[in-house]
Amino acid sequence: MRTLVRTISAIALAALVALVPAAAASAKKPKAAAWAKQHDLKGAWRSKDADKDGVKNFAEFKLGTDPRKADTDKDGLKDGDEVESANDPLDADTDGDGIKDGSEHAGVVTAFDGDTITIKQFKGPAITATIDDSCGVTADDSSLDDGTVDSSESDWSDDDSGDDPTADTSTDDSSEVDLGDDTAVGCDFDEVEEGSVLTQATFETSDGETVVTGLEVA
Repeated sequence: MRTLVRTISAIALAALVALVPAAAASAKKPKAAAWAKQHDLKGAWRSKDADKDGVKNFAEFKLGTDPRKADTDKDGLKDGDEVESANDPLDADTDGDGIKDGSEHAGVVTAFDGDTITIKQFKGPAITATIDDSCGVTADDSSLDDGTVDSSESDWSDDDSGDDPTADTSTDDSSEVDLGDDTAVGCDFDEVEEGSVLTQATFETSDGETVVTGLEVA
């Protein structure tokens, strides 16, 4: 009889120990109904997107983000864009490099066939453009990234635009749009695929045609 009592007591104690972590976890995270009330979400709130950030309210509950703030961690990227680009919507600097996520992500590639690319910008409308195959290559097929200037190359380092100074006097309607910061834009075309997150991208528009002249994959 004593053996049976001891066995039952041991089982009860094990069950109690197992319940303690679960109870602690439950205490840390409020239930969905309480969370919704806390954020003034009513009715069929689970399927709605209160802050229009691309993340439904119930998904925000699971993520721990604020359903009333489109950019919970205030890093310049909406919560939905952070999720889409595999960043942490609760960490302003997901990779810990000292630069906020919003400053090192230009957009996501939504379509790419090798010649034409469509980029959904994190800040701005989607852009569709053709690929500039001459990115990083001079007229004689030599690379521009060797750090030297030969007779076939021009040194544009003193020009604030970072572009050929003679191009600024052109009479066509060309213009440039840099989706990233002010650093040099690479030519990572061979690394691009649908779903790629871009650090930055540069476009030129001339005679109604938009061409992507450089981009970097995050």
